[in-house]
Amino acid sequence: MKYRTAADIKPLLFDEQEKVVNKIPREKVDVYVYLNQDFDNTYVPDDTIYQFVFRHFFKLDNPSLTREFETEYFKLMEEQRDQERPNIVQITKRLYDIKNHKGNPTMQFPLAAAMLHAINPAFPTYDSDIAKAFDFSSTYHLSGFEKKMKRYIRQYQHTYQTYKELLDDEAIMPLLNHFDEKFPDHVQLPQVKKLDLIVAQLGNTMQ
Repeated sequence: MKYRTAADIKPLLFDEQEKVVNKIPREKVDVYVYLNQDFDNTYVPDDTIYQFVFRHFFKLDNPSLTREFETEYFKLMEEQRDQERPNIVQITKRLYDIKNHKGNPTMQFPLAAAMLHAINPAFPTYDSDIAKAFDFSSTYHLSGFEKKMKRYIRQYQHTYQTYKELLDDEAIMPLLNHFDEKFPDHVQLPQVKKLDLIVAQLGNTMQ
């Protein structure tokens, strides 16, 4: 299964540089910074404001998910805070076992990735825009937790390795500098987060 590599994505980023970087919403960067900074200074299960912002930013406010799911999600997020290497498979499985409004388990890998990313931006995000940028194949037709998880992990590892390759390439620096010029108050963001925002916006521009 062929996904877009660093060599594939790099020219797309530069060909669409103005469209991609300039169209990253200011709100998206500001809210991310808030979530990242406030995470270190709050107890997530009790912070309803933090939860509210997180739910909207990472699309946790899915009507099919229950209040129990949200409560357990933020408890789990707090549990993972001090883990050096959170296990995304175990996190996804714990979320999978919480039934939705129809009484069925649901695969919520993107939300598991969002949790890890909020704790440490070195872990990539995973959403529909990232999937478009990398041309990831859907898991909808796969049956059962194990088959879906195997596909997601392969894609997630691919994202991580591609970001590493791109950030090791000095030719990518003008793109990151362009980001800094647009958001001079957020130059302190980790380079990997800047790249994550840029790649997500690239995916957003794709039909």
